[in-house]
Parts: sequence; structure tokens; C-alpha cells
Amino acid sequence: MSAVIYEKKGRVAYITLNRPEVLNAINTQMKKELNEAWMDFKNDPEVWVGIMTGAGDRAFSAGGDIAEVAGGYASGAEMGKEFEVLAFTDMTMWKPLIAAVHGWCVGGGLDLIMACDIRIATAKAKFGLAEPKVGRIGSYPGLFKLADQVPYAAAMELILTGDPVDADRALAMGLINQVVATREELMPAAEKMAERILACAPLAVRVSKELVTRGFDMPVPARLDLLMERKAFINESQDGAEGARAFAEKRKPRWTGK
Repeated sequence: MSAVIYEKKGRVAYITLNRPEVLNAINTQMKKELNEAWMDFKNDPEVWVGIMTGAGDRAFSAGGDIAEVAGGYASGAEMGKEFEVLAFTDMTMWKPLIAAVHGWCVGGGLDLIMACDIRIATAKAKFGLAEPKVGRIGSYPGLFKLADQVPYAAAMELILTGDPVDADRALAMGLINQVVATREELMPAAEKMAERILACAPLAVRVSKELVTRGFDMPVPARLDLLMERKAFINESQDGAEGARAFAEKRKPRWTGK
């Protein structure tokens, strides 16, 4: 059975972690299939937004498969590098990703949602970095991106204690965008968010994400240079012209992604 279910419906790609019997723990097979799905979504011009979620009722993902880790690797470098998940380290994914989270989202599960741009969760979701409790440390998103994206003290509480927080606390600290009451409301809420993004020009969306990502560590003059370069690209695009025409004609734009 596939460890990841990858589907496309219209302009939306769905990536579903599919090991519910072990709380969608991330093993080598899942890493391989996640990387394949990630690259297909990244490179397919026909899909513009992605939604990542977990199968089953108990977890988005409980993180790395400890049973597999306990079996041993050839070396620490093999475990840390060769088998890393592309979503953790890819800094050139400009398409927007939405995380739809229920149940446990800890360790590598939290790393995965940190690779997403918008995060929606059920009221019973739990978030944390449990690695210190089993003698490990988190990956790139769970350490660096977490500290970049939420207040320092809140990030360090998760990083240093390994203790989880509930959905309301995660919302208050800015880790997630929205809380829904039940699992049944989760995917409709994620799809509604996808529809809101799809109402915008896909090139404008992608370039906006690119600018935020690339510009994060740039000094202001370099940011402005990059901004003007990408603005020229957008202004000369087909969608840029279509947006202006649609506004003038008082109709919905017909985006092409070109």
C-alpha cells in the first residue's frame, strides 16, 4: 500500500500521508513517496495549490518512524541527509501549500506543516517537537523555520521541552491560521482556503511567495532590487494584462498562469 496518496482535482493537488495504523509515522518509504509527490506538484503547470493532510482519525503525523530508527542506519549522516524529506529543505517551492491537520502533529509532522504556507487544524489537534524526548533533534523547519515564524519564547518552549500544545495555543502563538471544530469541517475549510488563493493570479501568488522566501535574509536594497525585477516580470505577463482587462470590464479574470 502506498505510504502517500497523491491526487489532483482541478487546480488542486492533494498529498495525504497514508500510514494511519502507525499515526502516519514517516518511514523511508513515505519519505521517498513524499519527495516524488512534492516534485510532481512543484513541476506540474496544471496544479496551482496543494493541500497536505493525514489519513485516519488519530494523527496528521506523529513524526519519524521510531521503530525504523531503532533498527539502525549505516551512519548518522545517512539518517540525517540521504533520507531527509525534500519538503523540509526545498527553498524553491513557490506554489502555495495548505496543511489540514487533525490529531497529533509532532516531530517530523510539525516539520511538514512548517513547510506549508497556511495551516488549518481541528480543535483536538496537538503540536510539538518530541525529538528531545527520544534523544534526537528536529529538522530544518521544526528548528529554524519555527523560530523564524513564531515568537522566540514560544518556539523555544516547543524546541526545548518536547511538550505539545493544543490548537488554541498554536493559534494564539501564530503557528496555525484557523481552528475548526470537527474533522468533518477540516477539508472543506482547507478547500475554501484553496479557492480563495485560486481566485488570484497564480503567477502573482507564486512570485509573492518567492519574494518573501528569497528576501527573508536580504538587506533592504537587495530586497528592493529583487522586487522591481519580479514586478517587471508580473507586469509583462499575460495574467497581468488579463487582470487589468477584467477589472475594466467588470468581470472575473480568466487566469492562465502565463
